[in-house]
Amino acid sequence: MKTLKTSALLLAVLSPAAMASGMGVEDSLLRPSELKMLQRIAAVDPAFQYGDRVKRYFRIHPTTKNRIPLRVEMVLPESNGLFFGEYIRYVITISEPSGTITYEYDAGTAKRGRGTILVTPKDVVKTEYACGTSSCATRVERNGHPLTDRNAR
Repeated sequence: MKTLKTSALLLAVLSPAAMASGMGVEDSLLRPSELKMLQRIAAVDPAFQYGDRVKRYFRIHPTTKNRIPLRVEMVLPESNGLFFGEYIRYVITISEPSGTITYEYDAGTAKRGRGTILVTPKDVVKTEYACGTSSCATRVERNGHPLTDRNAR
């Protein structure tokens, strides 16, 4: 119910100026191909969490009236102000044509970061920059196995 209210609010915010310029957003379920991509990621990274709904931002072509996709942002489950019971902020965007997932999370000073996951026919490559209370690190994994683990300063 909350996601429907959010979508209605976004549509209200986008109207009338944004809608007049051909911008829009819709709340919908994941497409089967998007779900398959997310399941491939979860198969090699059991800690990866995701939802089943997305907000699809689009622009309407002025001549053809076709929807031109701009951004697909996941609508994540929230309880007591936290995502997955731990995060203050968690954003996942999907670019299915390129096979790319980007994400950002923040659980306060102790845990925050951002990353990109590339899904190819053979591999799932995850690059993450994360910080804790005393240090930051960049980590790269292919199919769930670390390739690098460098501490940043």
